[in-house]
Amino acid sequence: MIAAFPKRPLFVLVMATVVWGSLTLFQKFRASLPTPAAVENVRDDAQSVYAIAITLTFDAQGDAFSPLALRVALDGVVAPLFESNTTVPAGVPILISPVAGIKVGVNELLIEVGSGANSTEASPHQMAHAIRVQVLANEEVIVERTFWSEPGDVISGLIVIDVPENGAAGATPTEHEGHQR
Repeated sequence: MIAAFPKRPLFVLVMATVVWGSLTLFQKFRASLPTPAAVENVRDDAQSVYAIAITLTFDAQGDAFSPLALRVALDGVVAPLFESNTTVPAGVPILISPVAGIKVGVNELLIEVGSGANSTEASPHQMAHAIRVQVLANEEVIVERTFWSEPGDVISGLIVIDVPENGAAGATPTEHEGHQR
């Protein structure tokens, strides 16, 4: 009679019980571990007065997909430092001053400029465009970058600025190479 008893269903039942028991023991073990304390990355505000000057070689404007003409954001913060959905004229420097939120350590500035390219238009939007970005600390240029675009593309660039400790005598922020599209 025992030889006639089906062994496969019994084996499956035993394996399912072992797996369920192992998972239950693991969950109880994890629940018994102490929770780690959250560590916050608190950085001091930079003491210098910062400004950003942006000069365009073309009229920046939105296109059919996005109305964005110009946006400058610091460290991925939701509220940008500057944003415009209206046409930004070429050759006129846009000055953002003072720039709030720059901290001691690494800071990232994301610059996005719409080309206003429309597939039905031909001439002015089929040329490469450029923008010049200057970052100033206490009215002294510390970073100067030029971003170029392919004809009809938007310009998007990242500027990384490493601000030294506030007590560092005579130290100026350093620039790291960023991404350019």
